[in-house]
Amino acid sequence: MSKEEKRLEILTAAMRIMHQEGFEGFKMEDIAKEAGVGKGTIYEYFESKNDLFLEMLRFSTEQFITGLENSLATGTDLESKISNLSLFGSKFLSSHLNLVNSNISHLSLPEDSKDQIKRYWEHIYKTIESELAKAIEGGEIKPHIDLKMAASVIIGSLNQYAFKKLYGTGLPPEQIDHQAIARMILQGMQK
Repeated sequence: MSKEEKRLEILTAAMRIMHQEGFEGFKMEDIAKEAGVGKGTIYEYFESKNDLFLEMLRFSTEQFITGLENSLATGTDLESKISNLSLFGSKFLSSHLNLVNSNISHLSLPEDSKDQIKRYWEHIYKTIESELAKAIEGGEIKPHIDLKMAASVIIGSLNQYAFKKLYGTGLPPEQIDHQAIARMILQGMQK
């Protein structure tokens, strides 16, 4: 196993432990056992638990961006793109909830990490704004929509709807009516 492969195995093991135990139950010993390495090996790749957490956050955000772009690319119109994004986002939230919650409650991030997270979110918003601009050009939605506001509505609505369905009613991501939330969002934007 190459050094990068081992680093990735430790990272994915840490994410599995975080998913199961949350940040408070996130122990280096458990990660080492899950990754099949010694505890000292983890410290060859990550200086501390916090350093590992920040790398998990970066890695997960990059996975999210890739999934976001793929889910939008597979849609044929804005409704199917939003529906695809809803399904992807629900699956992602379902498997990353402890990391997301830790990020929200772990506000003592270093400034460079906060700046990186801001850049990731800017990329996410711009990606959705670009899809909205294409929908305007294609005549799918009203021409004078505030793209930044519409992107915020889409992101916020999908996150809240998924969270409510996943954790409020216990539905698995595949059983959520993603098309219905996409239609609901689009009602205010269509001609």
